[in-house]
Formats: sequence, C-alpha cells, structure tokens
Amino acid sequence: METYAVFGNPILHSKSPQLFNSVFREMGIDAKYTRVRPSSANDIANIIVNNNLKGANVTTPFKEDVIKHLNHVSNEATEIHGVNTITNQNGILTGYNTDHSGAVNALINAGITLSDRKVLVLGAGPAATAAVYGLKKAGAVVHIANRTVPKAIEIGKRFKVNYIDFDDIARKLSYFDVVVSALLPNANPFSGVTIPGNLVLLDANYRPSSLSEQFKSYGCNVISGKQWLIHQAVEAFKIFTGKTPNVEIMRVAVENELTLNHLKVQRIQRIHDKKLFTDYDLLISASNDNEFKQFLDEEISKTFGS
Repeated sequence: METYAVFGNPILHSKSPQLFNSVFREMGIDAKYTRVRPSSANDIANIIVNNNLKGANVTTPFKEDVIKHLNHVSNEATEIHGVNTITNQNGILTGYNTDHSGAVNALINAGITLSDRKVLVLGAGPAATAAVYGLKKAGAVVHIANRTVPKAIEIGKRFKVNYIDFDDIARKLSYFDVVVSALLPNANPFSGVTIPGNLVLLDANYRPSSLSEQFKSYGCNVISGKQWLIHQAVEAFKIFTGKTPNVEIMRVAVENELTLNHLKVQRIQRIHDKKLFTDYDLLISASNDNEFKQFLDEEISKTFGS
C-alpha cells in the first residue's frame, strides 16, 4: 500500500484525507492518506523519506521553509516561493505548487471569467502569492493588499501587479469584480462597509468567516475555500498518480467531518512504521509523551473548540 500525508500546524482540521481517500477508494488505488503535525520543516522531509511516503501535501506554516529541505523545486513553486505538494522518488524529494490552480479553477468552475477581470487579493502569505501568480497567468488585472505593507509591495513588484494600501481598499472596493481573501477567519477589513452585490468572493477559509458572512448578507456570490481546496487537490492527485480524479467524489467527501469520539491519534517517531500511516487520523511528531499530549490538546481545541 502506498502512503501519503498532509503536514501542517495545526493540521487536524484538514479535509485533505477525506478528499484523497475517497478517490483512492473509488479508483481502486491501494493507498492511504493521513495528517501529520511535524516539529519543523526539516522534520517533514525526514518523515517522508524515513517512512517512504509516496507523496505529501504541505500547509501553514511550512510552505516556504520546506523548500530548502527538498532536492528539486518546480518552476512555479520557485516563483511563488511556496510548496504545497511533494513527491518522493527513492528518497529524492521534489516540490510543486498547486494552490495557484486551485484558486483559478475554483473561480472558473463557478462560472467566473477571469480574463481582464479586476481582482483584489487580500493577504501576502503563500496562498495569496499563489493566487496572484495564477490569476495573473489567467489574464486577470490583479491588485494585492496586505496589512504588512513591505511584503505586499514585494509580491506586487515580483509579479508586476498593482499594490493597494490596505487602508484604501474599502474605499476602492467598487472598482473590483472579484475579491480573493487569504486572510484569517476573523480578519475583515470591510467591517461596517456596504459591499457591492455584484462582487464575487473566493475565501480561502473552509468554514464561514467574518468576511464571507458579510459578503453573503449583501447577496454576493461567495465561493468557499472548500472549492479552492478541492481544485488544488485535483492537481496534486495528478502529480501523485498521473491520473485525473473524479471531482464530484471530492465534492461529496469534503463535507465529511471528523468526529472527536472516533478520532485515532498516535505519536510519530522517525522509525518506519507503515501502520501509523494507514491506521491513524492524526500523527504528531513529539519528543516525549508530555509534549505529545500538549500538541494533541492544541489540535483538538482548534478543530473542535474544546
């Protein structure tokens, strides 16, 4: 059986296992996909190699730091400065980025034409950067805004897109056709602002955010981060297997929720044990049992709110 995992901190909330395991089953592929909370970006590379994972996905906060621990990085991941997909060929790790395809295809699948559309991207992390990259390639007129000004300016210069001062975006909102938000769930620069009803919002968050709820209240077309997740997973699946997954299977699977009562968790160490990657919902890299318990409590609190 081939094994795969998604790495992040926090990571228990990730729906990637539901997506990949559903299409593995449907396509008759003997493989299993789980979640891992690593201790560092270097830990990700070690876990993949030492446990012979066929592939992996990477999420916050490791997309940038993991690059220096890989043997090869694709051109688009190099330009974006972020990796979210890794393949393992006999210990040779290659990094890719499918986040840009996820953002673009989520919008296209919702019937949005991107060529010459004016798009505002909020945020300046790897997800926002990937969106800028993909939207620019798709022919959109892209603007970026972020609370931390130098980072947004750097991305604007790198991709030759416009930078807007974060304090001006509410005033200029009516100029845009589409807003892509890679902000945290509670961050809302438009609080108290009237939202034009013709706007489209793509929100990176899986769950309703302050921003998405406000846009919905004004009748806007709001596309959930679940769609972004699905479409980046489609491209990652192609990289892993060379096959195209059934998107409708993923659309059903993304609604499946983990339940705390049935959660199977184990501490991971750097010794190969394939059953860890086939039998558990969450693996935690920890130096001792106390650290393991601390990290598990954090994951449960962030995912289940308890």
